[in-house]
Amino acid sequence: VVDCAKKAKREGLLSLESVLQNEDDEFFKKGLTLCVDGLEPKSIENILQKDVEKIEERHRLGADILTSMGTFAPAMGLIGTLIGLVQMLQNMDDPSNIGPAMAVALLTTFYGAIMANVMFLPIAGKLKKRSAEEILVKELIIEGIMAVSQGESPRIIEERLVVYLNPSLR
Repeated sequence: VVDCAKKAKREGLLSLESVLQNEDDEFFKKGLTLCVDGLEPKSIENILQKDVEKIEERHRLGADILTSMGTFAPAMGLIGTLIGLVQMLQNMDDPSNIGPAMAVALLTTFYGAIMANVMFLPIAGKLKKRSAEEILVKELIIEGIMAVSQGESPRIIEERLVVYLNPSLR
């Protein structure tokens, strides 16, 4: 972003068109394209913010599905436990059948708890964390693109963007 600001300051916004060809980040590329096309800074910000909102929504839906699965997994385990207990109670006259039915009852509770706490909920948490990290990067890009489109000094832009970084990375 700072390099783009330097180039735009020296050669004008249209010079950023050459940067677009080598840029891999589609979001940054989109923001620069809007700048080069001469859109008003407020319009650029609105377009990019809407993009971020939709990304957040998609990420949230995925994490919500896994959170729901993590919430319902123990309940499914308890349903299995009830089925195992019913089997056990049906065969009370034959002691040799009690053991396998009790095993089903205990294993389904175990599986429900494992699936919730080892699979679904940790994955949902990881998705939420990665989403937050991605959104932070997108916000940094928006801030930078806005500053470049308004013709701010590259040094000022750098100071504005460095606050997004972890102190150890600054």
